Amino acid sequence: MFSNTFLKNRFFLILSLAIFVFMLSYSYAFFFRIGQLIISLLFLFTLLEWFILFRVAAFLDGRREVFGRLSLGDDQYVKYVIYNHSNIELLTEIVDELPYQLQERNMQVLKFLKPQSKQKFDLKIRPTVRGLYMFGHLHIYFSTRWLQLLQRRVSIDRREEVKVIPSIIQMKRYELEVFSHTALLSGIRRVRTIGEDDEFEHIRAFQQGDNIRSMNWKATSRKHVPMVNQFQNTRSQIVYCIVDKGRSMKMPFAGLSLLDHAINASLVISNIVLKKYDRIGLITFSDKIGQIVGAENTPQQLGLIAQQLYNQSTGYKESNYELLFYTLRQRIRRRSIMLFFTNFEHLYDLERNLEFFRALNRRHLLVIIFFINTELSETSEMQTESISDIYLKTTAKKTLIEKELILNTLKVNGIQSILTRPEDLSIEVISKYLEIKAKRMR
Repeated sequence: MFSNTFLKNRFFLILSLAIFVFMLSYSYAFFFRIGQLIISLLFLFTLLEWFILFRVAAFLDGRREVFGRLSLGDDQYVKYVIYNHSNIELLTEIVDELPYQLQERNMQVLKFLKPQSKQKFDLKIRPTVRGLYMFGHLHIYFSTRWLQLLQRRVSIDRREEVKVIPSIIQMKRYELEVFSHTALLSGIRRVRTIGEDDEFEHIRAFQQGDNIRSMNWKATSRKHVPMVNQFQNTRSQIVYCIVDKGRSMKMPFAGLSLLDHAINASLVISNIVLKKYDRIGLITFSDKIGQIVGAENTPQQLGLIAQQLYNQSTGYKESNYELLFYTLRQRIRRRSIMLFFTNFEHLYDLERNLEFFRALNRRHLLVIIFFINTELSETSEMQTESISDIYLKTTAKKTLIEKELILNTLKVNGIQSILTRPEDLSIEVISKYLEIKAKRMR
């Protein structure tokens, strides 16, 4: 009965006032009666409020609305609805048992609830860890609008499990941008198509500006109007996303590890590839080969890739590029586009594995994607005020120059590469894929 009842600060303030008045009564006797009156009224109104809250508790209810699948690294909202079915205005404090992964420890929302009313509000969250999130009970602490001497708690069982998966929000957003006329506004580069399209699509009526060489004379003679063959870009190209899960991908940026950024980008580009009628596959590795999803263009392929990406995790072991090369040589026979998500901090890291990349690039079209350390970029531009600042700035610039050397080394060896900030990863990968399609690289 009393385990869910708590005294509020106002009660202790009034009690402190009564104690002060009793102290004054040692010098002035009439303060003793005043102190007795304050104590009597305090306990009388406290008892009255407890009785009111005890009866009101049965008329309070609430619910939480959260999607069954949350997107990794995106701002999303948990919606709450609190009901007051009583005839008394209440001051409520809502506390939700949020998943520990959100690291949200100050979730307290104050709301005034009028009689026979409901209140809605949203809580913004940003999941930064993939996995299963457990929401617990929803607690409502409430007191009367005017007394506020104590409060009572109602705990509502709203336990539910929610999965945080690779970002569906980003996938849908970039899909809309790629296939709309506003792609340039989001940073996606359009590349002029080289040459003529080479895969037949359908026959249509001649329009001004059509290439005369595409005229279909047989169809023209049958229809008695000029008809042309409509061609489109080559479909069913094979594309693989190769995701490095080694220790170099554990570095965090904007709350997400490099692996998580790569996972989100892999899901985004997989959706774009499927929409372009190409075939997409997935390979993960670290010191061992992880999951291998064969390249297909089926309705189930995107869901299969998303499920495999959801289960990935990184560790502190060194990536085995040699094992990856021999696995790819054995498992993937046809020439494919390889989007390789990895990271190099030093030129030595690249040089000791460069032969494998060169051999892989001869068999496939390899695109190596690695990351700029954005914190080092900020450090390299900072104002120096001490010797330690000069050392930090010099070290940061040296590391950034080494990144450029890595990029140039890859270009010299004929390997396509992308050096990007983690937050621009998806845009850069989409732009490179569209460039490969437009230039018909093989």
